[in-house]
Order: sequence, then structure tokens, then C-alpha cells
Amino acid sequence: CYLTTADQLSYAGNKIEKLETTILSQNQILSEIFSKADFLYEKPLTIAQISFDQKKQVENHVLMVGDASGLITPLCGNGMSMAMHASSLAFQAMQLFLEGSINREQMEKRYSKAWKRQFSKRLAIGRIVQSFFGNPFVTRIFLSTISKMPKLANWLIRQTHGNSFV
Repeated sequence: CYLTTADQLSYAGNKIEKLETTILSQNQILSEIFSKADFLYEKPLTIAQISFDQKKQVENHVLMVGDASGLITPLCGNGMSMAMHASSLAFQAMQLFLEGSINREQMEKRYSKAWKRQFSKRLAIGRIVQSFFGNPFVTRIFLSTISKMPKLANWLIRQTHGNSFV
């Protein structure tokens, strides 16, 4: 699994295979993976137009969970765990609504507030970390700095991965 940009794909003639052999293989680790791996599929599976921008937690009175409520950047957390955690938060708000303890508007506000309390800082820091990748110069400086500052690295991991969800 890897992320790339439309510019890199365009530079490779919009051919994923060429992107992998000419651009991504400049990374020695990826080069070794591409040359030795047994791939599950004959052709790569792709998705496009990924946005890590902020999203609404409620749209048209529908409580959003998982990627619909906000994507976590790839280096920063466990999206599946976040989706399950968000579904638990949604359930708690919906249960109160279905019991008649709160109205629809209160349910939506309660869920949105709980979601933001649980995930907004984590996603914001993830977006900041993600911004250091994509420009080779900035990436090298970031990785060099973080490798020399293990306390900072551990702090970033704690901030972006959250607590265990049970």
C-alpha cells in the first residue's frame, strides 16, 4: 500500500507499472518489495482523489462513521479501530434518541461533540505529519529530525494513534 500524487502518476505516463519501476523503486525498500513480493492481484488496486480534509460528522441527519466522518492519514493511526469506536459513539447517541431521552437534534449534537472530542486532535496532527511527506527534501528533514528525537516520535505516535478501544 502506498500513496502517490497525480503529478507523479502523470510523470510516469499515467501508468502504475511505470510509476512503480521508475519513481517508487528509487526507494530501496519499495524496490525490494516490488522485485520479490508475491502480489495478490494481477493488477494493482487503486483509489483516487483521497482527501484528508475535515468532514462533517452529521450530514442530512445521518451520523457519519468511519471514512465518511474523516480519513486518518496512513502513517497516523488505525482507521478500522477509529471506525468501530465512532460506531460505538453513534450507538450511544442513537440509543438515547430511540429511548426518547433526547430529540434528533440533541442526538446529532451529542454524537458530533463526542466524535470531535475523541478524534479531531488526532486527525489534525495526522494532517500536519502527512504534510511533511510528498516533498523529498522536507521528508528527509522530518525523518532525520524525528529519528534523533525519540521522545518526539513517541509523542506523535501517542497523539495520532489514540487509546485502545474496547
